[in-house]
Amino acid sequence: MRLKTNLDSDSNSMNPSARLSPRLNSIYELISKIQQDQPYPYIWDCCCDHGYLGIKILANEMCEKMIFVDQLPHLIEQLDSKLSPFDTGKHELITADAGELRFSADHKHLVILAGVGGDTSVEIVKAIESNHPAVQIDYIFCPSSSKKTLREYLANNEFGLLDETLVSDNKRYYEILMVKGKAIGNEYSKVSPSCELWDKDNPEHQRYLNKINTPRGSKKTKRTKAR
Repeated sequence: MRLKTNLDSDSNSMNPSARLSPRLNSIYELISKIQQDQPYPYIWDCCCDHGYLGIKILANEMCEKMIFVDQLPHLIEQLDSKLSPFDTGKHELITADAGELRFSADHKHLVILAGVGGDTSVEIVKAIESNHPAVQIDYIFCPSSSKKTLREYLANNEFGLLDETLVSDNKRYYEILMVKGKAIGNEYSKVSPSCELWDKDNPEHQRYLNKINTPRGSKKTKRTKAR
């Protein structure tokens, strides 16, 4: 398992054509490394939004097929136009709820759920796992909220932890988790119910944690009491 903290939020150092934020770039780097060792033939970018991550994966021919999934038809239509230069046999566009997808048992699959909340991620994974008990499906998560909800679900259902990363992006921190679906036995570490990557000796980490853990309105309350 590889643990790292990426505090570089300067997107100008990226390839200009990639248009990836630091968190998406961290996911891309993780996938790039994985695909060199034990590649996934099919990669699914679910809730793909504008598709920047999947487009870079597709442009660098990192998998046999890149599948873009989103519930919003206008986003899929925009993506269809962006993908016109690419070989149509190498990608697919699907307008659907990610929980309703169907995965072939002939291949192993990597599902990316980035930019959606932990609650939504849990609902999607529950549906996918329930509908595909005999298919190897692994996941990369980067929840925008409800991170603990997602972690507790993964821990309680014994998903195997393959990788976790803490990345700073636009003055926010994001947890990136890669997990193995249907983990069996003790081959993989379990997902921790709470993030253990925060560094108590890192002032930036502590300032951010204090900020997000301070109850809303607490400053106003203190000012009122001081009068």
